[in-house]
Amino acid sequence: MTSCDTEYNTTYVSGDAVIKSFTIQAFEDQEPIQAAIVNDTIKVLWVSYHEMPETITPAIELADKAVVSPKATVEIPFKTGEKYTVTSEAGTTKQYTLQVDFRQPQPKSFRLGITTGTLGGWASISGGYGTLTDHLWFNLEQTRVYLVSESDQTKEYDCEIVYLGTGTGINPFNGYGIYFYLPTNMPVGKYDVRVKNGEYVLRQSLEKDLFNFTVTAPTLVEISRWHPAKFTLKGGDTFSIRGTKLDTGKNLFISIGTNGTRRPIKIVSRTAYTATFKVPVGTPAGIYNRLFFIDENLAETRVSPELTVTE
Repeated sequence: MTSCDTEYNTTYVSGDAVIKSFTIQAFEDQEPIQAAIVNDTIKVLWVSYHEMPETITPAIELADKAVVSPKATVEIPFKTGEKYTVTSEAGTTKQYTLQVDFRQPQPKSFRLGITTGTLGGWASISGGYGTLTDHLWFNLEQTRVYLVSESDQTKEYDCEIVYLGTGTGINPFNGYGIYFYLPTNMPVGKYDVRVKNGEYVLRQSLEKDLFNFTVTAPTLVEISRWHPAKFTLKGGDTFSIRGTKLDTGKNLFISIGTNGTRRPIKIVSRTAYTATFKVPVGTPAGIYNRLFFIDENLAETRVSPELTVTE
């Protein structure tokens, strides 16, 4: 009688078609966002003050030897309904659906830091010129700065926002906040300054400041702080500035220093709040830092741009 011993080799093939983790690193200044994997749903709770990105490239951890489509290195739209299909080593599959849940943190009330402004003037709610607390949503489409009239509280006037964000680190938008222009199409008087940010309407934090922002007509020729007049041009070029009372004077001149030779410039178009000028051909090269507005009585007003004329 004989016997035969048979040896078998067993190879395990995984059937796990599983996403273990799904991580988004959308912004360098924030911790990565870790999604919750619930059954076949990838749930991302978005509570960042940053505007949601249009696309993401997530980091995806899978079960051993599984693959995912689209691959984790592929950029996908960041919106509810996007699909991922995981295929295990054994060939089984499971489909996951992305679900984005946006929950705006509630911003708090603010201090404007100033109590007066002029028609067409400039102001900000920021660390430099006022105080705005955390959780502002940096989405221009969802943000509105407006003034409500004390005398007729049904009247609202929109401000023009020129910058909304964490700050550029340099002037004029150095710090976190909202930088804006006051309207030109409203009566002078007292107003309440309000900010609509997402689903929230913000007002000033102190009761004494409500309906206590006084808007007056401008009395000075000034260049806007939000659009500094710094240009490099040559003879024949035009440049545009923003400010107040820019329609002052009949003749305009530029010079290097207050006592330098005055060179005429041409008026292309202007209102009280915007103006376009032309540097005549033949203007000597130099850095012109004075702009004079001279009226018919030879009374003059000057501002300080920086016009570098190259030829």
